[in-house]
Amino acid sequence: MRLITLTSALLAALAVLPATAGASARQYALFQDEALITQDAGTRDPTLDEVKALGADMIKVQVNWNVVAPGGRTKPKGFDGRDPSQYPGWGRYDDTIAAIKARGFKVMFALAPPAPGWATPTRGDREGVTRPNAREFGRFAEAAARRYPGVDVWTLWNEPNHPGHLYPQSTKGGRPVAPALYRAMVRAAVRGLQRGGAGHDPILFGELLPIGKSVDGPKRNLQPLKFLRSFFHGKPLSGLDGFAYHPYTRPAGPLNREPTSNDATIRSFGRVLRLLDHARAAGKLRSKKKLPIWNTEFGFQTRPPDPYAARLASVPRFWALSELWFSYSNRRVKTISQYTMDDQPGPASQWQSGLRFSNGAAKSDIYANYRLPILVRQLGPGAVEVRGAARPGGAGSTVQIYQRGRKGAFKPLGGAIGVRNVRGYFVARFRISKAGLRTFYFTAGGQSSLQVKPVRIF
Repeated sequence: MRLITLTSALLAALAVLPATAGASARQYALFQDEALITQDAGTRDPTLDEVKALGADMIKVQVNWNVVAPGGRTKPKGFDGRDPSQYPGWGRYDDTIAAIKARGFKVMFALAPPAPGWATPTRGDREGVTRPNAREFGRFAEAAARRYPGVDVWTLWNEPNHPGHLYPQSTKGGRPVAPALYRAMVRAAVRGLQRGGAGHDPILFGELLPIGKSVDGPKRNLQPLKFLRSFFHGKPLSGLDGFAYHPYTRPAGPLNREPTSNDATIRSFGRVLRLLDHARAAGKLRSKKKLPIWNTEFGFQTRPPDPYAARLASVPRFWALSELWFSYSNRRVKTISQYTMDDQPGPASQWQSGLRFSNGAAKSDIYANYRLPILVRQLGPGAVEVRGAARPGGAGSTVQIYQRGRKGAFKPLGGAIGVRNVRGYFVARFRISKAGLRTFYFTAGGQSSLQVKPVRIF
């Protein structure tokens, strides 16, 4: 990418900006950890307190259909899936939403797989992902909406372009199957949520993986844009308020190009938005406004413990680029998401994108950079732009930026900045000699960001 330079007029004075042109100034910080928040009552409260101290705004919870619904190989006689009182497994979610709301978080509920064994064509299906019954899923959505009127955002399923969550993906001949299955489920779930009283809450669809297989088949996850194009075949869809996405990158980070143009990581939100806009213009997606993207699952797996993941030292920079450039710069991006707090215990092949290792020890720079992310862009030989987020203070926080050259102590760069953005984001531009040789950091709320060098990639 070419280097952006400043005009002399722009460099004439320091400029502290509440937001950049086109910025997502009210972007939520979304957090998810099923093991610590939803499944374990003993770790729920301390984890939520810690997440609150880190400055997250919203908690995502996966409401697994088979956990809530009655079990068995066949649907219980007389079972009415629209009636929340007939589901025996709400308990953990009752407790979870109460704890989340007590701390002032907003709540996102994902109506997620697996399906109960009686809700797929394979009687007693243990995996619960083979052609789930769309009508029953819609009834489950209605029951969930009736049970939880306090939910702020609803999202549907999990990674339907992965065969472990929706099967089959395609026929052996390569004809997509999963998009049509998911389309029927989305249509039914939207109607169910509306019947249950959640029609005024944002309802999201998608939850797609960012990279698929180049060869199609029943067990080969579909590329996200190929999935979406097939998804929008058929009758128009309505009642949807946003597109949920998991824009993970490869280990080389967010500047690394995707394998094909049918894939899209966090660097390529534009590909996804153009496809959504095309579907809307073609009448396949009925909505009054262009749909935003909600980043609903994201993070960077690390080495260690995973020998094939991103190096620990690289992840703070990867995160800063992802949040403060690719997300914050796009007004149609509603959230930045961190998944999870702790790495999963066990072999390195488990999920390892936590802010802490599985033993609870913080990945120190990654943990600190989540609370106070910082990105410094060199705009020319004598100018920089400092982007950051004062979490958890938000509007009303005071930020002080510091700098130093190759030697010597850090000195304040300009005066204290009063943050006006409700989420704590700020952008400040400065004239300073030998900008590329300097190191920068900022303080907010008694905490310090990481010390970083400017990047020269934009």
